[in-house]
Amino acid sequence: MATITIGSFNLDHDGFTKSPRGGGHFDKWHEAHEILSSSYSFDVLFRQEMSHSAADGGRLLHEAERMLGMRGFMAPSAPAESHNPTGLFIREDTFRVTGVWPQEKDWWLPPCVVSTRYAETGVPLQLASVHLGYRSPARRQIEADNMTTWQRPDLAVLLGGDFNSYSGSDREQQPFPDWPNLLDRAHQEHRTRSGSVTDTEPDRILTAVGIDDVALHAATHLGQADALAATASMDPATRKRQGPAQRIDFQRASRVLLPALRDFRVVPLPDLSDHPLTISVWDADAFITGLEKHRTFDYRRPSRACAALEE
Repeated sequence: MATITIGSFNLDHDGFTKSPRGGGHFDKWHEAHEILSSSYSFDVLFRQEMSHSAADGGRLLHEAERMLGMRGFMAPSAPAESHNPTGLFIREDTFRVTGVWPQEKDWWLPPCVVSTRYAETGVPLQLASVHLGYRSPARRQIEADNMTTWQRPDLAVLLGGDFNSYSGSDREQQPFPDWPNLLDRAHQEHRTRSGSVTDTEPDRILTAVGIDDVALHAATHLGQADALAATASMDPATRKRQGPAQRIDFQRASRVLLPALRDFRVVPLPDLSDHPLTISVWDADAFITGLEKHRTFDYRRPSRACAALEE
């Protein structure tokens, strides 16, 4: 069975370790890319916090291309206060690049957006690496609204990234933080509405238009409960201030593609990043079928109606 493998990884500050005497080193960057290149064969890899990859003429970006055997892209520069741009890598033997779409207006960290063709069939597929604003629910709502424009009858969507917000499903493994009693008061304001309502709005917005949570589909329809493992606040010192570990890193896809999903994994790399690697595996033939159905698919169908998707 031919498969498509999609990864998403927020490598904390691009694997840079500061030295107390100034400067620093990229040992974690090199170790991470050794693991990514030797242990996996990605067709798409979404990356966040590519903080240093554009420096020195894109030295790390091009070194990653060499190690991964993939073509790399980066979003427009992120703001100086949070210089953590997004990027992605594409295996061009799998996905043919047809366009690159820089986006800067109404984003805290601009996404990296690339349109592609898969197997020269069906509709084009928009690939996007995203990192939603960490400090404002109102900003994340605008960013999620922006993302809804990527899906049209003539364009399907597959994306990955750090949403800095939560799933509104009833299947999550972790309770939401006890917001009124958190030691980290800023975190409470960053992740809630009115100080007490957990921010799940980006999840609601994208689900409403049919850009669904891939891990949730794996848990609900493939019996993979571990797909809903936490992806942030996993360090004990962080948990003490911010509450229990949470799932804030998502892969999302046009609903019509979900019957092609075969596996979803959350792979912790605690020595390298405060976020794990997420990996989805898709049946290639079923993926093509999904793309062919997308143009006429009724996105009013709820995501739970998986059987109906395979008619």
